[in-house]
Amino acid sequence: MKRLLALLKREFWENKGAFRTTPLVISGLFLLAMLMFLITFNHFDNEFQSLKELLRFIAQQDTDLRDKVLYAANMEISVLFSTVLGFVVFFYLLGSLYDDRKDRSILFWKSLPASDTLTIASKLLSAMVVAPLIFWIIYVLTHIVIMLMTSVVVMVLGENPWTLFLSLGSPFEVWSLVLLSYFSQSIWALPLYGWLILVSAFAPRIPLLFAVLPPVMLGVLELWIDFLKTFTLSDNLFGLFGHWFANSPLIMSGDQHSNGDFGPALGIPLTSAYDHEVTVANMFDRLFSTDMLIGLVIAAVFLSATLWLRRRATES
Repeated sequence: MKRLLALLKREFWENKGAFRTTPLVISGLFLLAMLMFLITFNHFDNEFQSLKELLRFIAQQDTDLRDKVLYAANMEISVLFSTVLGFVVFFYLLGSLYDDRKDRSILFWKSLPASDTLTIASKLLSAMVVAPLIFWIIYVLTHIVIMLMTSVVVMVLGENPWTLFLSLGSPFEVWSLVLLSYFSQSIWALPLYGWLILVSAFAPRIPLLFAVLPPVMLGVLELWIDFLKTFTLSDNLFGLFGHWFANSPLIMSGDQHSNGDFGPALGIPLTSAYDHEVTVANMFDRLFSTDMLIGLVIAAVFLSATLWLRRRATES
């Protein structure tokens, strides 16, 4: 366990720009946009008169309506963090084993008292746990700062921020659901993570090309063969990718749910294979599904191949 923790610390310090600085930049952009909005509003609106009227109008609305709107807004703040997190993890895994071979440090790392299994596990856990946890912490802190800034503005304009919005929106529930969706997505994405780390273990150069080109070529070939047989464009590898992406347990979009309310949704509601409403049960429904079982088998094959390649890797 100590060796694994040491390897995880190594991964963090070697990638702290991606893991720590990137979400901090997103947070800074959020707060800067809010300040620019207030400054711009003040420039065109004399003493925030229009904003005062808007706050009075909001205060007169039904509490349940305000609660639903704030709940959705609080959750939607996480979408930008989630999107950038996806890109960070994607490129991190592509370079996780490739960089050791590229800078010829692989023999040095293999000489340390840490097995290849632990090395691969540390990189996978960094993508599945460390990076999402850091992004989530900064997302929560950003949300808190936004609420504090908004509270100051509301108090200056003569309204009570607690009754207006602070007591509504269930922020703790939102934060918990966002964190659970991050970890659920990490498990759901294991086949992709396994493929990326496998490519990182064998690609001689430009791992992005090796990661993207084979699936695309296979999908196009399968599409062409199916078309020659049936003269129709039926579901193929691209359809499987679309199904997997659309049914992700990650909070990614909005949708009108079965109860008639419009709000945040899991994945992209293009299919009815799963319920897309953001609930713990719907996340677990994906994780304990046949799709997930197949994904785990695929991930196990990719990771086994990665371990085999890592054990035989040299500087060349």
